[in-house]
Amino acid sequence: MRKILLLSLVFQLWLAEASRAQQTIKGVVKSTVAGETVAAVSVSIRNASEGTYTNERGRFELRTHKALPLTLLLSSVGFEPREVVVSDARQPLEIVLNPASVLGSEVVVSSSRTRQRKLTSPVTIEQLSSKDIANSPQLNYMDMMQGLKGVDVTVSSLGFTSVTTRGFNTSGNTNFTQIVDGMDNQAPGLNFPLGSAIGLTQLDVDNIELLSGASSALYGSRGLNGTMVMTGKDPFKYQGLSLLVTQGVNHIKNNKSNDPVGAAPYYDWTLRWAKKVNEKLAFKVNIQYTQAKDWVATDTANKNGPGNRFTDPNYNSPNFYGGATSVDINPFLEAARGMDASLAPLIDPLLQHSNYVARTGYAEYGYLDNNARLLKTNAEIRYFITPKTQLIASGTFGTGSVVYTNDTRYQIKDFKVGQYRLEARGDKWFVRSYTTQENSGKTLIAGPTAQYINEGWKPSYDEATQDGWYPQYTMGLLTALAGGAALTDAHLAARAAADQGRLVPGTPEFEALKTSISGTPISEGGTLFLDRSKLYNTEAQYNFAGLIPFVNIIAGANWRLYNLNSRNTLFPDDDKPIDVNEYSGYVQLSKKMLQERLSAAASFRYDKNTLFKEPRVTSRASLVFEAAPEHYIRFSYQNAYSFPSNIQALQNTLNGYNSYSSGGSSFLLNGKYKFDQYPPYTLESVQAYQQSGDPSALKRFVYNDIKPQSVDAFELGYAALIGKRVLIDVLGYYSQWKNFIGYANVANTPGTQNPEAFKDHSKYTQYNIAFNGGERVNTYGYAASVSVDLSHNFLAKVNYYSDYLKNRNNSQVNNFNTPHYHINMEFANSGLGKKQQWSFNTALRYKPGYFYVVSGGLAQGTVPASAVVDAQISYKLIKAHSGIRIGGTNITNRYYSTGIANPAIGAVYYATFAYNIF
Repeated sequence: MRKILLLSLVFQLWLAEASRAQQTIKGVVKSTVAGETVAAVSVSIRNASEGTYTNERGRFELRTHKALPLTLLLSSVGFEPREVVVSDARQPLEIVLNPASVLGSEVVVSSSRTRQRKLTSPVTIEQLSSKDIANSPQLNYMDMMQGLKGVDVTVSSLGFTSVTTRGFNTSGNTNFTQIVDGMDNQAPGLNFPLGSAIGLTQLDVDNIELLSGASSALYGSRGLNGTMVMTGKDPFKYQGLSLLVTQGVNHIKNNKSNDPVGAAPYYDWTLRWAKKVNEKLAFKVNIQYTQAKDWVATDTANKNGPGNRFTDPNYNSPNFYGGATSVDINPFLEAARGMDASLAPLIDPLLQHSNYVARTGYAEYGYLDNNARLLKTNAEIRYFITPKTQLIASGTFGTGSVVYTNDTRYQIKDFKVGQYRLEARGDKWFVRSYTTQENSGKTLIAGPTAQYINEGWKPSYDEATQDGWYPQYTMGLLTALAGGAALTDAHLAARAAADQGRLVPGTPEFEALKTSISGTPISEGGTLFLDRSKLYNTEAQYNFAGLIPFVNIIAGANWRLYNLNSRNTLFPDDDKPIDVNEYSGYVQLSKKMLQERLSAAASFRYDKNTLFKEPRVTSRASLVFEAAPEHYIRFSYQNAYSFPSNIQALQNTLNGYNSYSSGGSSFLLNGKYKFDQYPPYTLESVQAYQQSGDPSALKRFVYNDIKPQSVDAFELGYAALIGKRVLIDVLGYYSQWKNFIGYANVANTPGTQNPEAFKDHSKYTQYNIAFNGGERVNTYGYAASVSVDLSHNFLAKVNYYSDYLKNRNNSQVNNFNTPHYHINMEFANSGLGKKQQWSFNTALRYKPGYFYVVSGGLAQGTVPASAVVDAQISYKLIKAHSGIRIGGTNITNRYYSTGIANPAIGAVYYATFAYNIF
């Protein structure tokens, strides 16, 4: 009997323990507005480690070992935090949260690698949340960057937007870092961020943080112009199936635009599916596909002087490709006079000066394929090895066709880029390895390809037959002059005669020749890149917070390998791929003082690049003082640097007849181009010599082996939240650059040092070379922003910022392409009506006209002033967990451009259906 009683007691105790161990609290979380369920709410237990998130229907299940009663802690962005006491777990809970203003409560990580309120950040930082993106009138998050304080963008095409800060603005900025889920999002060979071509899909963005200005001390080389840190959504937190379908139309012509494309459809479809399998395992899958008729670049300005293609025989335009082939026809005129002395009265007056004639170019529309498409896919698995240790594996792949602007326009067709990551993460540490692998696909280089097409159809001059385009042009010119035509009309007649039978875009003959040329590698006489470069990166970080009582320390190390593999089409790697290693280590110390009103921090970083002998040590120091509750004054000093990118050091690309884009290493300049034997001259002075015939016009180009550039940047700022409804941020900065890397156009005459060779275009070679300017370049600027919560879900924002450059090196193209000021405004409401089902957002971006120079000598000129208005209105279908949005970007349809030689951008009018958007 005693045994039975003892067994019964043990069994009851086991049941009680089992019941306690398996205790599950269930519930649903709703908003006080219309009873709408709230997803991604953090649900945790006070004084316990257990926690979870509500799913896409606002429901949660929380298993705990803690005995009842217990207190649940609930929090979510946009809602007041709440505590709920649970005494009985048998009945599901229904918890209601009150909406709250998020103004001033934003949390950032990138400014100091630790979580802190944006208001207390030691440096200027801009932020976009998933809710900002969902409510924006813009079509994608990259375009949203245009409205942020201190940000410049260059839009090369629908699928390629380059972002930067502090004035240095160009397509493919190698001094701006873009980080996606901890991975550097740069192209391994070209070293510039890939924009939205690969990375997070529209539905998977949780948070974007943008640091203005120098950030090398935290994020390494090439962070001189800023860093953008993008974080994807955690599948444990954001669950379920989400769908975003956008259908629109663009290329709506107006009377003032010269858009050659008619009205065309715009499609964007995005899907995200995430599932928490259990408390340890979750996964997500993302896919986004965009297709549209791309914007077309139509800059017709004459690069070679005054006049247009009807008045200047030497006309060459940024977006008419092929006109870079230019020859002085005087030798052909002299030959004609020698054959027929009676032509002397017509020819002799012409021989009193040079007579340069450019071959006829092809306009971009019809020549480049403007069918833009982008496909991005992503998959991720997360597994908790222990309650505080998580293992993450992810893969991201992007492909498509977009257009990019540099020394010419590049149609990046069928490119492929993949990023693959394995990461282990604890609450104070992480170890992360990833690789980026690129395939340039069938990239078409617009300018050189057009030149080769012209030559393939009819050579400029064939010595064997003594015939060609230029001899035919010369005879056509003389025939027209003999017939009494004026000189301008005679040149037009000569071009028509020489162009007779010219291949026309779209015809089988033209497309076959274009395909043959663009499909033959540069190293074999064509224009095809064969870039298969790879990047491998491993990094680790540990937060020593709590282990050392008097200071908080974060330390980390990083190793990176660039495997440059272009088969001698982009780099001098004809024998084997070139490996470039980078090693770095960093430490950050921070401490709060004066009763935690003063926060001080210092960071130090050591970096070594195997292309350069000397390592670099950089630093950052900052102070943040709470002058009054919610009023903060910040000061920072940052020393940032940039090793020359692989392109700036090693590029060796033929970009036209006898024309190269070149890095600035002595390996190329002396070893390959023989500058030490055949000295280079500035291209400007070569052109002056051609016009004047005076050898004294030639000016030597002084060069040295390229070396790292650096900047010392100071910033003073003030941020305040007034009455919980007005958020103010004001700043001023000053930077001094040393060994600034820019570009110069030069020429030399391989095989001879006789200046006479510069008179014949075919006997000298042009180079666009990266080099260090000798002067110290200074930049400075200021900015201010105000955000006002007008209550009843109305929010107004305005920002103003300005950037300036001093001590410009006139021999460099330095890419400081920005107006003296920007103004951005936004007025929005996130919930109108009784059930707050209606919402809207309007934004205005204004920029005055400004001077813009494109690297590589492609173009320069004034970008006209622009005032762009975007707007959208939305309606929630609460029971269907869906929404409908109607809107437009640039709704006034006043075409504008963000840079010379880049496309003019018109309106896109669209309708969007969204399902289960958080």
